[in-house]
Amino acid sequence: MKRVQKPKWSFVVLRGADKTVKQFHVSKRSVFAAPTAAVLAVSGCIAGIQIKSTYELNQLEEQMSQQDALFAQTVSDKNQAIVSLQQEILGLSEQANDMKEKIDDLQQLELKLKQFIENYGSKLETSSYLTPRIKSKTNVKTLPDTPAMQSISFNDSKQSKQFALFAQETGLHLTELQRMVETMEDSLALTLQLAQATRVSVDAYPSGWPTRSKMLTSGFGYRRDPFTGRTAFHAGIDITGKLGDPIFSAADGTVSDTGFNNSLGKYIVIDHLGGLQSAYMHLKEIEAKVGDIVVRGEKIGLLGSSGRSTGPHLHFQIIQKNEPVNPLPFLALIKED
Repeated sequence: MKRVQKPKWSFVVLRGADKTVKQFHVSKRSVFAAPTAAVLAVSGCIAGIQIKSTYELNQLEEQMSQQDALFAQTVSDKNQAIVSLQQEILGLSEQANDMKEKIDDLQQLELKLKQFIENYGSKLETSSYLTPRIKSKTNVKTLPDTPAMQSISFNDSKQSKQFALFAQETGLHLTELQRMVETMEDSLALTLQLAQATRVSVDAYPSGWPTRSKMLTSGFGYRRDPFTGRTAFHAGIDITGKLGDPIFSAADGTVSDTGFNNSLGKYIVIDHLGGLQSAYMHLKEIEAKVGDIVVRGEKIGLLGSSGRSTGPHLHFQIIQKNEPVNPLPFLALIKED
């Protein structure tokens, strides 16, 4: 029995007019199998590429997600740092303004103290009690204004570091300024105590001129008595003036005695600190009363010629420990205009 042969496909290849013809026989199964295999191979390659691409894409997405989280945390940290720096600089700005106001107040106090000491003619060296004068322009760096600070933004980490360094340096300057102000406060407090003590001492020292006129007609010591012509001790100084001119207290004190004496005329005695007394004699009128507390330059009476007197004048005495002393060294302490 003959075997039936399956039909075959033939392919003829013509290479040229003078060339032989090549003929290939391919089975029907091969004709359909070859393209199918090719299609399957291509499909497999495409599927493999897609799987690989999907895997790599997932890896990239995971990396991007991690980086986004890291960047978000970094941005959050920087925002918090910016807010903290803004608050710190706002506080430093307010502190700097307070320090400037405090320095202005201290400068005014220092000026008043110096004027006070100059007015009272103190010979004390104030340089040992006062700190050097603070200039109106301090070395403190100018801080940003509040509206500007509220709009601060950082473009990069370098700017952020510079801003943080600026805040740190400014804080150090303000700390030094605070110490300096505290030192000045202590120093000026001590100076104020000294000035107050000096004021009490100076105001109670009988160095204020008791009359408008400063013309002397008789000095302290021995002289020829105008009534007897004999040499006699003159326990004060005589200051001429117009009848009715005001008589002023030479210092702060308490009126201890007033009255009339045939020799002294109408008189006033004032007690001062340190056992000193001042006496005003030959007055026309007495305007102070015993027990009155008077201050330097206060009007206490009127110039006259009462008692044993040759004309209108003030007999002025300073008594120390119940003994009369020369008033001129006391009056010489007063500054002339």
